[in-house]
Amino acid sequence: AHLGVAMQSGTEVSKEAGDMILLDNNFASIIQAIETGRLLSDNLKKVAVYLLPGGSWSQIWPLFFSLWFGMPLALSAFLAIVFCMLNDVFLSLAMVTESPERDIMSRSPAIRSKDHLLNWKLLLHAYIFVGTIECFTGFFCFWYYWSDHKVPFTSFMFTYEKFGVDPKTPYSRAQLTEMKYVAQSVYYCSVCLFQVFNYFATRTRYTSITEHNPFWGKGRNLYAFGAILMSIIVQIIVTQVFWFNQVFHTAPVPVKYVLPTLGFGALWLLIDELRKWFVRNYPDGLAAKIAW
Repeated sequence: AHLGVAMQSGTEVSKEAGDMILLDNNFASIIQAIETGRLLSDNLKKVAVYLLPGGSWSQIWPLFFSLWFGMPLALSAFLAIVFCMLNDVFLSLAMVTESPERDIMSRSPAIRSKDHLLNWKLLLHAYIFVGTIECFTGFFCFWYYWSDHKVPFTSFMFTYEKFGVDPKTPYSRAQLTEMKYVAQSVYYCSVCLFQVFNYFATRTRYTSITEHNPFWGKGRNLYAFGAILMSIIVQIIVTQVFWFNQVFHTAPVPVKYVLPTLGFGALWLLIDELRKWFVRNYPDGLAAKIAW
């Protein structure tokens, strides 16, 4: 057998030879153990899918865009650290406490030699699908702020150190610096908000959010709402407290520049719900083959 099972009441020789020891001497416990193992594997994958788009993808592209296209940095190093060390941690801890989906025991057994925690399907979903939409949302809000202040797209592309000088803008260097702090805070808050939508989409791999909702039933997870509240509090402190504004160059964020994130986040929830529907109803289709 690939897995030797021994009883707690058995001999020492059988327990030493076995891979699993049933402490309650009940074979039915094997089913519960398998479900627990699958749940742990599921939740670890969900945490990875949740963390990768915001914690790396949406943070590395502002740096690349600044280096390649000479535009102002969309996310400061301080805000990136706060995002990774505080905002993302709360919801990732809530993700660990998720209960099993209803189809978890009907899935095919994992093959240890082939199935890995991080595979190309998970990375494709986290980076290309979620990460691209999340990164685009952050840049959209970032550019929305500049555009609303009469600084067009062409005024900061390929300008590098000449930003605000060539081509000219109606603002002084000092004003542009303060505006950059606001724009960076807008990007930060936008990504934080999108991660909330990412959490609700990622908490189920194949089950619909309506069947595994966090409010009631077997899928209830009230820790998520406490985590969302903590993330909001961190955002308010970092962007609204004067000391942080002065020391770490953050700035208060006008709400209207973050509101587009609600639309993009809802769109991603809808797209992911459609993906899960296709996976459930067409198990041999493309969506099922690339499903993480």
